[in-house]
Amino acid sequence: MNIQWFKDTFEQLPFQLLDYSVIGLNLLIFLAAGYIIRRYSTSQDELSIRNRILGLRAINLVLFSTYVFAGGIEILFDKNIPHLQQISQTGLTILISYIVLHYVKNWTISRFGKEREVEGEKIRTVSYSSEVIGLIGLVLVGAVAFLVIINTWELSSWLQATSVVGGLLILLFASKEYFLDDLISGLIMHYNDSVDAGAVIRVREFELIGIILQITLSQTTIRDLVQKHEISLPNSKLRNATVETISNCPRNGFRDYIDFNIGYEHSSEKINLFLECVWHLAKEKEAAINQDTKPKIVVTKNGDHAVKWRLLYYVKNPYRIIDVKNLIQTIALEQSMQRNIGLNTPMTHHLLKNDSVQIESNQ
Repeated sequence: MNIQWFKDTFEQLPFQLLDYSVIGLNLLIFLAAGYIIRRYSTSQDELSIRNRILGLRAINLVLFSTYVFAGGIEILFDKNIPHLQQISQTGLTILISYIVLHYVKNWTISRFGKEREVEGEKIRTVSYSSEVIGLIGLVLVGAVAFLVIINTWELSSWLQATSVVGGLLILLFASKEYFLDDLISGLIMHYNDSVDAGAVIRVREFELIGIILQITLSQTTIRDLVQKHEISLPNSKLRNATVETISNCPRNGFRDYIDFNIGYEHSSEKINLFLECVWHLAKEKEAAINQDTKPKIVVTKNGDHAVKWRLLYYVKNPYRIIDVKNLIQTIALEQSMQRNIGLNTPMTHHLLKNDSVQIESNQ
């Protein structure tokens, strides 16, 4: 009885051979979405890959829902969903276009992208050329899909009667401020070769030191060397900021420094010995510090409460610049405690302590 019910129900469905073919293909793509997206994928970002898989499966679910809704209407109310054939062809067109765009993007990166070494790992990243060619591929695939959908729904006369193209151009012009500035900024940075994937940069406006992973048409992705996460900045903001390319350093390495506030009660000879000792201990523990160059120790400011001493040194590996700075800070703290050299602007604390004692005595 149950078998007969399923048979009768199946015969009531308003589907034809094309519909069943689309349903089968849709089910196959849904199950193999991970393989389809990961196959020949050049992206190293697992989050980006997962988002593409979710996008593909979202299209699958929408297409499935359409057929379930159509079948339910037919069975419950004995009414057919109009234009079901056009809906099937449209869904199939969108599904195939999404997959084709994915492979076009991967092909442009593998063919026109750049291979960069980021923290010792070689990765294939997008270049501006691959982004431009990928944009052309997007326009071509989108145009073909648009024409197929128009012919499917027999809207050629409607397209001629209404200024759809003109409306799209108006929309494009109205939204130019949101993307045109970033597009031109990316083109300028690419032409000037000021920043490139794999370079280590410092942007003081954003208090950021990181590695450029990729530059797209609209934004630049940077891996923060401090927090180890990825940051996306619009190209226009990055171009208008002061960008220091740390990786483009001379043979000695990148010159970095750390400032220390030390009280006036210590002699210059004692502070020089203290900072030289800190540097020697640091270079024994960190190979990224240039062993062949000596540190430079200078006074940069005689302040009201302390003297600002600066320790300058060279780092050969720009990827280790943060680790080197943290190591030197730690060693300086340990050595200051052993040598009774305060790093906390002691005159300020001394005056505050005397003032508090005097207030308590007056009370």
